[in-house]
Amino acid sequence: MFFKLFAKECGQMLKSLIYYLFLAALIFFYVSQVGSFTPYSEPLKGQEQSYGLKASSDKQEIMGATLAMLAREYEGNSYTAYPVGFYKNVVLTEEKQEEIHQILTACTGMEDGYTEAIRESDGKTPIENGAVIQMTGVNPPILAPAEDLSYDKFLRYMKKADKIIGGGTSYAVDKIKNNAMTYATYEDAKKIYDASLYTDRISRGKARIFCDYIGIILGLLPVFLAVTRTLRDKRSMAREVIYARKASSVTIIAARYFAAVFLIIVPLLLLSVMPTLQCMYYGHQLGVSVDLLAYGKYILGWILPEAAFVLALGFFLSESVGGPAAILVQVVIWIVSISAGGTKLVGSVGWNLIPRFNNDQSTDVWLSVYGQMVKNRLLYAGLALVLMAGTMVIYHMKRKGVLGGRGKNFIHRKRTL
Repeated sequence: MFFKLFAKECGQMLKSLIYYLFLAALIFFYVSQVGSFTPYSEPLKGQEQSYGLKASSDKQEIMGATLAMLAREYEGNSYTAYPVGFYKNVVLTEEKQEEIHQILTACTGMEDGYTEAIRESDGKTPIENGAVIQMTGVNPPILAPAEDLSYDKFLRYMKKADKIIGGGTSYAVDKIKNNAMTYATYEDAKKIYDASLYTDRISRGKARIFCDYIGIILGLLPVFLAVTRTLRDKRSMAREVIYARKASSVTIIAARYFAAVFLIIVPLLLLSVMPTLQCMYYGHQLGVSVDLLAYGKYILGWILPEAAFVLALGFFLSESVGGPAAILVQVVIWIVSISAGGTKLVGSVGWNLIPRFNNDQSTDVWLSVYGQMVKNRLLYAGLALVLMAGTMVIYHMKRKGVLGGRGKNFIHRKRTL
């Protein structure tokens, strides 16, 4: 019974205009955002200041850059924050301003005159073809920390400052290291290049950026498929006929749900064929073994739980409160999820529905967040199952006439869920 209904649901969805609009949006987003295959560039020795940037490991430089940033925001009483991913300009009360002042005094040994004490760093300004290159974060202004200020103590003060401002600032412990950037060396660039070829085997890095972009649009679009399917019975006046079917509520809802999941994932697998072939060709040229299953594994492990959750939420809300509410709720979740990472587009995972990894290299960063990524995806897969179980219960109650007051006229026998 399940497979018969599953095939019928797939057929119904393939006749739906909404599904083809979904495919059109998916393909357009893929073509416009992911783009063509870009080979990795092997770094060449002797090209200083051309290997990109990296976070500085110099603790004195990190402290100096962070304190200069805090001092300038303190004197203007204008603090930049992303408390829930959205930009927010924070203006503190006099009491909280005094707390920031105490932090600055403790960290610098100075009561005032912070602006005058801020100096440019000693690093050389990068020059290319006679023109000054402006690179954010490189050789930032410095406010010298007190001589007796340890790095651990500094971190405690910055954690306190972040809390006073309201969170989501550049003074959070996990963001402080990015306040001072420096140029990567040839050795740094070569390590990244080799990891992309031999650890990621080319295709894994490309698959991550594929999932990063596709994850953005699949954090929203599947809800329309769920709402459309739920409303279809109501509009065609077929709900009473469906309520009278011998098939259980579990079978009916499961067939609808898995048909939608199937018709979302299959186009993604088809889209991944071309980039996989490109990775194979590129790997053959370099003599590198390519992971041929990388796209499939990332789509199933990264994208599937997200799409499954969005669909499940759409079905649940459509059955319980109605389609418009389902779309509205998902739009809000999507906006919050997109914004939750703030400006951090590489390695932003946490418990966000739409994790970001907008880089086809950065293997070391990926390995560092992999454990959290697994937990994140398991969470949303679990929530999808819970929501679908709830949808089945609501649907069954409607069939029995407990909800909606309809199904009871068509159910004349005791029926299992």
